[in-house]
Amino acid sequence: MKKKENFIVVCLLLVSWIARGQEDGWGYLKTNFAAPSNHYGSAPLWVWNTKVTKGDIDSMLYGFKKNAFGGVFVHPRPGLITEYLSQEWFDDYAYTVRKGKELGLDVWIYDENSYPSGFAGGHVPEEMPASYNQGQMLHLTRVAVLPEAMDKYVYCLKEEDGRFTDITDRWKDYTGRTGSYYLFNKEYYYRSPWFGGYSYVDLLVKGVTEKFIDVTMSGYAKNIGAEFGKTVRGVFSDEANIETQGKGNIRWTPDLFTTFRQKWGYDLLLHLPSLFEETGDWRKVRHDYFYTLLEMFVDRWSKPFATYAAGKNLEWTGHYWEHAWPDPSNGPDNMAMYVWPQRPGIDMLFNQFNEVSPGAQFGNVRSVKELASVCNQMGKRRNLSETYGGGGWDLSFKDMKRLGDWEFVLGVNTLNQHLADMTIAGARKYDYPQSFSYHTPWWPYYKSLNEHFTRLTFVLTRGEEKNSILVLEPTTSAWMYYAHEKSNERFREIGKEFQTFVTRLQKAQVEYDLGSEYIIKEKGRAENGKFIVGKRAYSEVVIPPDMVNVDGRTLELLKQFAAQGGKIVQLEKLQYIDGAAGQGLEGFNANMRGIEGVEESLAKGDVSITGIGGDLFHQRRRLKDGQVLFLVNSDMTTAANAQVSIAGKKVLLLNTFTGEISTYPSKVNGERVSFTCDLPPAGSMLLFVPEGETGEFPAFAAGGEEKGLQGTVTKVVRPAENTLMIDFCDVHIGDTVLKDKHVYYAADTVFKHFGFGDGNPWNTSVQFKRNIVDRDTFSRGSGFSVTYHFTVDGKLDTKAVRAIVERAASWRIVINGQAVKPEEGKWWLDKSFGVVKIGGYVRPGENTLTLSTDRMSIYDEVEPVYILGDFNLVSADKGWTLSPSAPLEIGSWKTQGLPMYGQGVRYVKEVRLDSRPGKVKVRLGKWNGTVAAVSVNGRPAGVIAYDPFELDISKYVIAGKNEIEVTVIGSLKNLLGPHHNSPKPGIASPWHWRGIRGYPSGKDYDVYDYGLMEDFQLITVK
Repeated sequence: MKKKENFIVVCLLLVSWIARGQEDGWGYLKTNFAAPSNHYGSAPLWVWNTKVTKGDIDSMLYGFKKNAFGGVFVHPRPGLITEYLSQEWFDDYAYTVRKGKELGLDVWIYDENSYPSGFAGGHVPEEMPASYNQGQMLHLTRVAVLPEAMDKYVYCLKEEDGRFTDITDRWKDYTGRTGSYYLFNKEYYYRSPWFGGYSYVDLLVKGVTEKFIDVTMSGYAKNIGAEFGKTVRGVFSDEANIETQGKGNIRWTPDLFTTFRQKWGYDLLLHLPSLFEETGDWRKVRHDYFYTLLEMFVDRWSKPFATYAAGKNLEWTGHYWEHAWPDPSNGPDNMAMYVWPQRPGIDMLFNQFNEVSPGAQFGNVRSVKELASVCNQMGKRRNLSETYGGGGWDLSFKDMKRLGDWEFVLGVNTLNQHLADMTIAGARKYDYPQSFSYHTPWWPYYKSLNEHFTRLTFVLTRGEEKNSILVLEPTTSAWMYYAHEKSNERFREIGKEFQTFVTRLQKAQVEYDLGSEYIIKEKGRAENGKFIVGKRAYSEVVIPPDMVNVDGRTLELLKQFAAQGGKIVQLEKLQYIDGAAGQGLEGFNANMRGIEGVEESLAKGDVSITGIGGDLFHQRRRLKDGQVLFLVNSDMTTAANAQVSIAGKKVLLLNTFTGEISTYPSKVNGERVSFTCDLPPAGSMLLFVPEGETGEFPAFAAGGEEKGLQGTVTKVVRPAENTLMIDFCDVHIGDTVLKDKHVYYAADTVFKHFGFGDGNPWNTSVQFKRNIVDRDTFSRGSGFSVTYHFTVDGKLDTKAVRAIVERAASWRIVINGQAVKPEEGKWWLDKSFGVVKIGGYVRPGENTLTLSTDRMSIYDEVEPVYILGDFNLVSADKGWTLSPSAPLEIGSWKTQGLPMYGQGVRYVKEVRLDSRPGKVKVRLGKWNGTVAAVSVNGRPAGVIAYDPFELDISKYVIAGKNEIEVTVIGSLKNLLGPHHNSPKPGIASPWHWRGIRGYPSGKDYDVYDYGLMEDFQLITVK
């Protein structure tokens, strides 16, 4: 019977291997490229941040499906009203899974109420006090005379001649005696409303992870477990960490000393001062200390969660806080943590491209290469990046393409958009915008960009990226020079130099992986002249600049590798083994060489890629019958030219926006093919170089002779009402009147007045069970009011003017003394934003709009109000004045009375054609917007968002009269901000709406120029 079972297992493995081989061939790629499975589609963090309803679930899932998403990560986040992990929560979740299955969308579990993962929205600390109440840190106090009261100190060391003695149990013998004493007391993670009134938990305490999994996942297993591994693909953990908080502290956990002694054979207690000061054998102690913390973190968090996920047929994904490298505080080795998740991940937030700082997000080559390298070495086909969050409401399609392409070319292959808000009511609109949801004006056009990344994901998960060069990461070297309070300058130098070196390699088109010494210890070996890490074999190993320490196992393998003829490129003299200046390096440093020319020598391989201009990157993948090459120019303003030479006979271009395949121009020279690629700013090209026959494909369409078409004068039309956002108000609470306060300050003031010490709880708190909504017990007479002011030019016709009020039904609304009610069933921008007709009561000069309630409610957030109508805005001493509208022209909307307008403007012209030409394009000149949508004769023809900012409309034009319309889409940046304190482009966090003093003039609001700055052109091509 056993033999039969073994035979069946072997057969199943063989079938799986054959299927995998077929999927990694050209035939499978060609067949599925145009329309890959939804499993390759992007999936946003879908934020449940309100009272969840089935109507919201339905409408948003339909929207995601329509825009070509592959699935969703259901993400509880501040603002959530539905009780987390209640039966109501799981009922909503089960409904989501059923609807997702119906629509063909994957549903992923996000394992926490907000972030970081581990405390289960407060449930873990409540049910397991030992998860947080034993202390997570030790604090050092140095004294010359012991204090009379020693109760708070858990350890006491006495220093003499650089050596330390433990006098904890006999400190009384030293009372009154002058000396050098080191006293240590426990410190605890801070309590916060963010953690449901508790603190974050200690993930190094045994059993905490298991408790977290039980508390978080058992409800999902019970309610939707039948779909685990099917519609429910996996679970996302977010920023789990072992951070050190506060000054003068080091990370500690109750069994740290025992674990350390078992690992290293000596007592860490007697060497604690070495973690604060450069005393004793401090390099060795720090090395061993961080290695111990790393192993404990892996053993007590990563392994249990990975085991649980595998046992439930789930993929474990998400990310740690990887941006602090080489700082080991949150987790000592990024790469080590990527070994365990089935789909490891990172995050790349904001829109600030920085290729220099080790702590940067976008532009940080090292961070993405760490992830990609571990996936290569561990044979993990999929990984993930949480992307775009906090990039601002103004993030354009070109920004999104550039940032996503940059990640993908470096090795990411699952796009996880941050965030997709269920609502932007109240403080939720400031939660690291933008939002991938119906709120954004570009939402109807996002499908094309999603399809681009779906096809990229599909192709870049075919075959394997096999690099022949391994660059060791100097993580353990950095450990030796790190101190939480004041690190040795060498620590920063190691981080900076390695960051610079890796980025230089990438730009020189070197094909390499990074190597973690922790992974090498577990998965490394030297064999037949190859340095092997897991599933990858390297013929060259690079010891980079500033790597001064090598772990014993790494050194042993390097010596074996060298003895077998392996090549070691050594750019730094090794000085320490496992943190100690010990024996074993004699003769090893003889191969030292300078850094000059290293990039060029390492780049010499079986592919040659040289670039001129721009910011060029590439990824190459080997399939069983050819190679995939992805080229990306990450420069936003300058084009790049790439010259490529690679083994092959022809080149095929895979168009990721259309799904079409064409034959790309190339020259064959023997066994190699060469070609040139011109990549515009933020441009990319996906190519396949086959080894054999591929079938016939149309030739790539090159440019031809162009001729302009003359049309009518362009009409400029604003199809939506203009908008004024009023973000300052007067607050009336009891006998207190506050004048001209920004709404953030006003909301906090109101909530603090009614007993919420931290201000607006929906902005600062994670609701534990019902601890916010159950406070909604205020009595009649406990109300307040807020008054907004706006000024109207006497010439303006105000009859159609409307006001927008968030949660309008909960307020008594008065315009200039006249009570008004919201229109039933009407909303604007967000489904909770009510519409109020006020035109009949608006008067010339100053107007007041007052919102009041006679009973305070926890839902009464003070937020901006919005005025809609056919008007222009003119800067006033405080904000803006509404004035009569004027015809729009080519040029910036901001200077034409639309500084806060966030929707689209139409540019329309007619052109008459005697006959239908072969090819017609729309081309934009200078313009600014998130995207431009083109329609021809009333039919949508596509979008323009990327250089060279043109669109082929040939199949839509007809002989005779044609109406061509270009609609430039703005953004919610000009409407929602941030507007004040000179915000820097590329980042928008909740803090950008805080600390605002004084009501500024309209001209001092930070708003962007949107619109066509030049008329669009119509061009024929022969």
